[in-house]
Amino acid sequence: MSQTETSPASRDTTGPGPAPVAPPPRRSAPAPAQQESLFRRLTYKYAVLGVLILVVVVFSIAAPQTFFTFENLRVITSSQSVLIIAALGLVLPFAAGEFDLSFGPMIAWSSVGLAVLYVQFDVPGAIAIPIVLASTCAWGLLNAFFIVKVGISSMITTLGMGTVITGLTLAISGSQVIAGAPEFLTAVATQQFLGLPLPVYFAFILAFLVWLFMEHTPLGRYIYFTGEGREVARLSGLPTDRIRVFALTASALLCGVAGVLNVGRLGSADPNLGASFLLPGAAAVFLGATVIKPGRFNAWGTVIAVFLVVTGVTGLQMLGGAGWLENVFNGAALVLAVSFAAIVSRKSATATS
Repeated sequence: MSQTETSPASRDTTGPGPAPVAPPPRRSAPAPAQQESLFRRLTYKYAVLGVLILVVVVFSIAAPQTFFTFENLRVITSSQSVLIIAALGLVLPFAAGEFDLSFGPMIAWSSVGLAVLYVQFDVPGAIAIPIVLASTCAWGLLNAFFIVKVGISSMITTLGMGTVITGLTLAISGSQVIAGAPEFLTAVATQQFLGLPLPVYFAFILAFLVWLFMEHTPLGRYIYFTGEGREVARLSGLPTDRIRVFALTASALLCGVAGVLNVGRLGSADPNLGASFLLPGAAAVFLGATVIKPGRFNAWGTVIAVFLVVTGVTGLQMLGGAGWLENVFNGAALVLAVSFAAIVSRKSATATS
């Protein structure tokens, strides 16, 4: 090596050179905190479903000859198909940030209205049903007028409107149960497929459609956005007033559908029917907001909640429980559902902050 050459160690290395290759990161096992967080998320999302499964197991062991039978499954699903349809309608205004306490009277109104038109005025069922559904939509629009345009609280408006609807329902029915239903409606409501009545399948198809609408369409997401922050949604350019009107009217329409199917299922219309839907329906919607999509009113959570409420009541009755247990169970389910929904919302807000 000549004297003018420099050794590699003494050469100028200040210029850019190839960057050193970093070793691949070593994958580590999930930390206990991460495992605990995953467990909490699963608990929040599926706790109600787990409770439903536990209730079914307990009552099946306690009353295997009566509870854990296909006949009992048929009775539970067929009797609750009307409640599921009405509760799915409630998902829309609740998701938009509005209460609707008039849904029970609307069910009774549509049932009695159809029976009065068909039995007392000899209006064909194919004409009477659209008239009744249009009238329930009119009640929904009237609710929306006072809530959106006048600015009255939705809870006060729908509570008062429900009382008005109940009074008018008693008036047109003479406070009497009206027997009679269109033959084709009775056939549809009582016909079975694979051992279950058709309204059961209709309720599940409707649940799928509501889920699809709320989760995968722009309008459904706008409804959620409006419910989570109406002023923010309005400033973002969303027509929040029209969204609220749509949610309240769509809820009234589904209540009308539920009432019509109830006439076909029972073959009669009871003007006092609405009160029996109020607590179970409200409890199901609030309880449904704690499952599948915690903190958000959703279709499948509502369906699961309906079956939890009715399964608990049915199991207690089969074990010899008194009739008043249904009111106690429904009221307790509503309070616990609202409390758990508030806890889940608080936890979610804390996690995101």
